Amino acid sequence: MPSGRTHDAITLLLAAPTFAAAWGVTGSVPLAATATGAMLFGGLMFGPDLDILSRQYTRWGPLRLLWWPYRVVFRHRSRWSHGIIFGTLIRVVYFALVVTLLACAAIYLRATFVAGTPADYSAIIHAWRALKAGALMQGRTLHALLAALAGLWWGAASHTLTDVAWSVLRKGSQIF
Repeated sequence: MPSGRTHDAITLLLAAPTFAAAWGVTGSVPLAATATGAMLFGGLMFGPDLDILSRQYTRWGPLRLLWWPYRVVFRHRSRWSHGIIFGTLIRVVYFALVVTLLACAAIYLRATFVAGTPADYSAIIHAWRALKAGALMQGRTLHALLAALAGLWWGAASHTLTDVAWSVLRKGSQIF
C-alpha cells in the first residue's frame, strides 16, 4: 500500500481540483472552501487509517485516545473502515457519538462541581437545544453541513481509491 507520505501528497494535490469542482457544483466560494477544507481534514486526519497506528491517528495528538475504541473494533482495511460508502459514514457517526458522550459528561461534571448538584436529563436537553439554536442561526447550515460531509467523504475516498489503484498496479505488474 502507498505510504502515509504518498496519501498526504495525493490529498494535497486534490485540494485545487476539489475546490474548482465544488465551486462549479455549488456556485459558492464559501461552500467550495468548506468542502475543500473538509476534504483536507478527511484525507489528513479523518481517513480510513484511523484503525491502525498511522500518521492520521498520531496527528490527533493527545486526542487520539478518542480513536482507540475505533481501532479495537474495526479490522484494518475492512469494508467498515476503508469502504467507500460506509467508511466515512461510520467514522462520522462514531465521532459524533464520542463527542456527544463527552459533552454529556462535561455538562454533568460542570453541574456537579460548579452548581453543587448533578445535572438531570432536562439540563442536558436544554444545553443541546441551545447548541442547536446557535447552529441554526448561522443561516445556510444545511448546505454547509452537506458540503462538509461531501468533503470528508472525498478525502477518505481518495485514500481508499489510491489503495485500490496501488493493489491493481502491483498485481498487474506481477502478471507481466
